[in-house]
Amino acid sequence: MNIDAASLSQIQQADVQNQISIKVARKTLDAEQQQGDAAIALIKAAAEVAKQTGAGGKLDVQG
Repeated sequence: MNIDAASLSQIQQADVQNQISIKVARKTLDAEQQQGDAAIALIKAAAEVAKQTGAGGKLDVQG
């Protein structure tokens, strides 16, 4: 199989584009993971505050 210079260039360009896409996707995934971790930490902190203050133990509903 003969590969001319133009074909080789196209293959290399496609490889670079794929590598860039993978890196961008990884950064996006990492950012979303950090946001999820922060949300979990916030929920845990709120639960701890509720335990300390006694808040959230009862639900008052008025109609």
